[in-house]
Amino acid sequence: MLLFTSPQQQLVMDITITLLNGESHPLTVAPGTTVGSLKDLLSQRSRLSPESQKLFYDNNGEKIILDDTMSSLSAYGVSPGANIFVLAKEPANIQVFLTTVNGQTHAYTVRAGETVAGFKLKVKQREKVAEDQQRLMHESKQMDDGSRTLESYNVKEGSTIYLNGRLRGG
Repeated sequence: MLLFTSPQQQLVMDITITLLNGESHPLTVAPGTTVGSLKDLLSQRSRLSPESQKLFYDNNGEKIILDDTMSSLSAYGVSPGANIFVLAKEPANIQVFLTTVNGQTHAYTVRAGETVAGFKLKVKQREKVAEDQQRLMHESKQMDDGSRTLESYNVKEGSTIYLNGRLRGG
């Protein structure tokens, strides 16, 4: 159902979200909503992380996979009344290595989508170094934005992250 309200309000459409267990939920979104934004919204309403969601819809018998998080629903041809299916895929854990200031290397298991802040917490628990004293480096880049994922710093299976201490003083 397409709703026209006032020129100041954004055009919206009603869609249906169907989960793997068969539950269906109505949702009102703007046609310009990106796939990434939809995944974030679904994550807030369920326990499925955006990384674990695989979205697709049936467009007159053609299964369309919504895999580009930057593309809008309208770019995929999603129209009012569309039924978007949500499959949950379990993200694979990967093993990375942390080399400490002392030259010791330890293996860490991290999940897909893990943030730098989450990894720093693991390092704190195991290495006994406070998060604010950790300076993590990967591929000559400092990993200082705690809300970014390890993947956004190009951390992959088998990658080595270097732990340096922060210098005190000024």
